[in-house]
Amino acid sequence: MLRDRLKTLFDNYDPAVRRVIYEVGDLEQQYISMKNPRGIMNEIDEIITRIAREEVERMENKGDSNS
Repeated sequence: MLRDRLKTLFDNYDPAVRRVIYEVGDLEQQYISMKNPRGIMNEIDEIITRIAREEVERMENKGDSNS
């Protein structure tokens, strides 16, 4: 329920930004009980990098279809 409420807060954000927020939130839930969650930063970086690459590819493909 709280998760659904959180998602509604980001309804107006760009879809790629929402994906980052949702995936990082899911990852944080997995690490919430860890005493030393520093390892999470690498995984968050991987999420952001992956989604950014997908977004760049999508924009490039969109540009190609307009030619």
